[in-house]
Amino acid sequence: MSLSSLGLSASQLQGLPAAWSPLFDICHFLLAALAVRKEVGVGFSRSKPLATWLATMTASFAGSMIANPLLGKPILGAMSSEYNVLLATIIWWGVFYSPGDMVYTLVNNQVLYVPICVIKEIYRAKKTLGGITDAAKVFPDQELLMVMIGLIKGNGSGFMKPVTRLVCGTWQPESSELLKMSVTSKECLVAAVLMVADMSGYLPAPVSGDLLYLAIVSIFITVKLSSVLAEPIDPFAPLEGAVATLAFGGLWDPSGEKEEKTE
Repeated sequence: MSLSSLGLSASQLQGLPAAWSPLFDICHFLLAALAVRKEVGVGFSRSKPLATWLATMTASFAGSMIANPLLGKPILGAMSSEYNVLLATIIWWGVFYSPGDMVYTLVNNQVLYVPICVIKEIYRAKKTLGGITDAAKVFPDQELLMVMIGLIKGNGSGFMKPVTRLVCGTWQPESSELLKMSVTSKECLVAAVLMVADMSGYLPAPVSGDLLYLAIVSIFITVKLSSVLAEPIDPFAPLEGAVATLAFGGLWDPSGEKEEKTE
């Protein structure tokens, strides 16, 4: 999918969330609520509505809740917009408790779900870039910290997932993104590295600027739609396998295992 062929520029894509407010936030909150409902199920939501609301709020504002204290801001500053909290609450109610499960059924229809996912991935790229920009203000010339905040802002709900589950009474630390990184986090990490490299002037002109941002958004959308419309793909798996083999002892694993068995 080539966004440049549609006549879209990076600045236009970055401006869409503000120009089409609150559409992008609605899509983001919808997907957060759907993810929580998938985790807890209908039965839990009927008996423990407060827990599902708190879980949905942590998922909806996860990026800022994690990044804010790292940037010297209050954690609850992530929920400082009463409008956004109210909007997320209305969407939470609709996904979990609307009459006849109407909202949940409509949103899960691919006619609506696919555009929602596309909007979310455009928003994800903007959030990743926004995290890098915020970090640059606090930690100028600290590229590693910029990448870290960009990653967190890009997939905050993934890093918040153990806390979201804990709110609902389940403690699964093994589900941490640090232990088992999702494809989404890998995308955001690579995107953040490339964005920071571009901002620092390390990338050559042909692959920097608008073209880089458009490519990142296109890849985000393509990978997401592959999991929705076909089979999930992990474009980083071949590279991970090669790096693990060459740099992290993979070449010596078979012989090592044989020696251990012999002993």
